[in-house]
Amino acid sequence: MLTTYNKLPYLKQVLERLIAARQPDEEIVVADGGSKDGTPEYLRGLYEAGQIQQFVSERDKGEAHGFNKCMLMARGELIKLVTDDDAFCYPAIREAKQFMLSHPEVDVLSGNTGLIHLENLSQATLYDDVADNFRRWLDHKEVVWMIGLPLIIRRKSLALTGLFNTGVVQVDTEFTYRITSLNVNLAWSTAMLSTRIENPQSNFRVMNQGKGRNFSDVEADRMRFYYDKSISNSFSDFIRHKSGWVDMLKAPIRPIKRKLFDVLKREQYQGNKPLSTGYTGPPITTETPQGEAIPRAFEIADQFMQAYNEAHTTEFLTRNSEVTKVL
Repeated sequence: MLTTYNKLPYLKQVLERLIAARQPDEEIVVADGGSKDGTPEYLRGLYEAGQIQQFVSERDKGEAHGFNKCMLMARGELIKLVTDDDAFCYPAIREAKQFMLSHPEVDVLSGNTGLIHLENLSQATLYDDVADNFRRWLDHKEVVWMIGLPLIIRRKSLALTGLFNTGVVQVDTEFTYRITSLNVNLAWSTAMLSTRIENPQSNFRVMNQGKGRNFSDVEADRMRFYYDKSISNSFSDFIRHKSGWVDMLKAPIRPIKRKLFDVLKREQYQGNKPLSTGYTGPPITTETPQGEAIPRAFEIADQFMQAYNEAHTTEFLTRNSEVTKVL
């Protein structure tokens, strides 16, 4: 299932790949939020040609509302989230699909995600922190957030997970905090299932502009404090988690700590892992035509995911067992 709104140049890249990867037992369901850039006409053409199986184009209440419509329209056993400006590795997704079909006890599957900035195609990032979050849930039952791009949801499990919350911007953050606070059985693929292509129209970039530049952090904290019952309304938890004072006190100490660890040659967390994509072509600038920049970004993302998955053995991790499978 796929949602979109006024991102036709990106959408064409996404749907071209999705249509080519679709299997006979799969359907493509698209919800357009009433785009004015030619998207409805484009989707109508694909539908009439039999390349997508269901679509709706109408004004809605945002991404969550669009995904909810798709989930209620969907007829398959499994639901794969697809966004309109990001890249997906369909061979790895098919492996994850087979794992879920073979393990009906799994409600939701997630996995590794990369990040590429449109303006810097030579470097990518692996979301190590999200993989760490899954491990915290797996090992310690902690309530954690994860990225929505790799998610595969068992349709009948929607009765347990619920639909997406239309009252938030970071739809995946709220959903994953919620399901990790419930008795939902999650699995994780160590393969790279998706890559976020950060671009000027990315939801995350748009929501953090101007006066709302830290809006994502504020909203994420609000979700965490609601779902994570280990954080109470006590004064000590207010000081430690909610007030922001601890981070303020730590901020001036961190540079000193890093220098000390460097001197002692002790390992320290450096943030999400930077990786080379192998791209050596000209950089994307504001002068680069969209018709050149966007296809190039998707091609680099495809190559990056394929190379990563070929170099790493895939494991499927669940609370009940660990199954190793080579792609």
